[in-house]
Amino acid sequence: MTPHHSPSARPDRASVPPLAVAVIGAGAIGTAVAEALENGDVPGARLVAVLRSGSTRDEVDAAVDAADVLVEAAGVEAAEEFIPRVTGAGKDVIVCSCGVFARHEYPQDLIGDGPGRVLVPAGAVGGLDVLAAAARAGTDQAALRHVTIKSPAALGIRQTLDTPLEVFRGSAREAALEFPRTSNASVALALATLGLDRVEAIVVADPGVQRTRHVVEWESPVGRYDMRFENAVDPDSGGRTSAITAWSVAGVLTSIRAGAGPGVVVVAAARPVEGARVTP
Repeated sequence: MTPHHSPSARPDRASVPPLAVAVIGAGAIGTAVAEALENGDVPGARLVAVLRSGSTRDEVDAAVDAADVLVEAAGVEAAEEFIPRVTGAGKDVIVCSCGVFARHEYPQDLIGDGPGRVLVPAGAVGGLDVLAAAARAGTDQAALRHVTIKSPAALGIRQTLDTPLEVFRGSAREAALEFPRTSNASVALALATLGLDRVEAIVVADPGVQRTRHVVEWESPVGRYDMRFENAVDPDSGGRTSAITAWSVAGVLTSIRAGAGPGVVVVAAARPVEGARVTP
């Protein structure tokens, strides 16, 4: 017989206070996330602060105190500064500039021992759920390749190109160190699967592309996956940032408020294991 549940026993979503969100950075991603929050496009969440490069220490302290979660969208230097500060305060931080982890042997070297979590949105690519599941099944015979195709200008290539040019081939860690503003997708994939030193990253400058392209190829005994993504670029990003990234962040915020949702990389690996896990 189905147990009877009284209405009073059910959680009342309306009684749950809104998720307080502070945004770090007022560039393409930060502005889009802030606008989504202000426009009510992130149910159950509200914007409490936007921090910029000129924000004072008191403004930063007030934002960290007021927020339940902070969104970093200001680059690797800001991520380096804010990640240990926010996690040390027991708050969650959504890190868009996850290439910062390429600077550290293990993610925990940057995160520290604070109780807060570091969350990495899928951003410009998808499939992190199935790839993380495949990695859990075994990584000894696994291989993951990520090809990023962007305009020469987005990659800082000044020479005139008539045909596509491969400008980088190496590990996700090396890609993030060489192209810190355009390799976050490689790092997110690596954190969810094989680690920064085992994922192969290839960067191609293509003068003919109007959108950013990503090709993700995985092979292991558990399966073979080939995923392709073509993203419109945010016009305010100089061609470097996919417009979908801000909405990926909005999805993570919605999931936090709901207590469940799509895959998100939770970077909390203990030494010496490098990598992360993806929440179901």
